Amino acid sequence: MCPPDTMKALMAYPWPGNVRELENAIAHGFVLCRTREISRADLPDEVCGQNQSDAASPENASFSNPPSFSPTPLTREHLVSLLDTCNWNKAEVARQLGKSRTLVWKYMKKWDIPLKQG
Repeated sequence: MCPPDTMKALMAYPWPGNVRELENAIAHGFVLCRTREISRADLPDEVCGQNQSDAASPENASFSNPPSFSPTPLTREHLVSLLDTCNWNKAEVARQLGKSRTLVWKYMKKWDIPLKQG
């Protein structure tokens, strides 16, 4: 069982990756949660971000980017630089960005960055 706001976020997301993406989101939440329930804050940003039109409200302030991460938008150059720094380890790049590996892969595909250093 999960809190109603978490279930609402899960139900509102379109799940373009179908069951595999849902499994990954649940696994992501399980790894991050510190209680017996997965909260909305534990879900990947792309899942919560789809239905956070009220993200600026005080009750949702905890869902914004953590202060340790840069609020500047990710650029192709920055992503390539991080990939080089992390020896093209996408999981490490995602951890440094505070995002999911899936999102890193999506940006790599969008910006035509090869999956392996070459």
